[in-house]
Amino acid sequence: MKRTIDYSLYLVTDRKVTDKKGRDFYEAVEEALQAGITLVQLREKDVTTEERIAIGRKVKILCDHYDVPLLVDDDIACAKAIGADGVHLGQSDESLARGRQELGNDAIIGISAHNLEEAQAALRGGADYLGVGALYPTETKKDASCLGLGPFREIIAAISLPIVGIGGIGKKEFPEVMKCGAAGCAMISSILGAEDITATVKAMKMAYEALRKGE
Repeated sequence: MKRTIDYSLYLVTDRKVTDKKGRDFYEAVEEALQAGITLVQLREKDVTTEERIAIGRKVKILCDHYDVPLLVDDDIACAKAIGADGVHLGQSDESLARGRQELGNDAIIGISAHNLEEAQAALRGGADYLGVGALYPTETKKDASCLGLGPFREIIAAISLPIVGIGGIGKKEFPEVMKCGAAGCAMISSILGAEDITATVKAMKMAYEALRKGE
């Protein structure tokens, strides 16, 4: 059975961010989980598949402890090896069809989309959710052009899938993105690079609860 996913507070990992802050990567991930992160994506680019699997197994133990789903960015073999809940694939990554074939119908497969055409193609292909952006300038992807909230709203209105905002989202931007009708926000630096991870996650969680109650 396909796992029910809460996309609202979506942590994407990057050991470079924790290294820069002089933090232990796994301790930072656990602190975020403890504070209320609802979904984790393992996104470690500059490593071999074997290294990614080793990192992923440790992150999976943490996610399981807090009953939070784990997805793997652009590595179907790693997702399969560590028993992740699914994958997130970019436009130039492995295909959605292959991901579904390898991981099965119960796997969660997310697709990155930068415009309505890509979003429609992902919907037709059977994606479970979309990561749409970049919405704001971001340190992690310096070459990413910004989509902006207007086109983001149009994609949400046109596509009947959960839509996650990505790119440059922090405490200030989080409510703006969620007010557009997003299912959640995917964040790296604003969480793992925060001075106080717990306070940052809890502040966004409170903002989300307030929006849900219509405050």
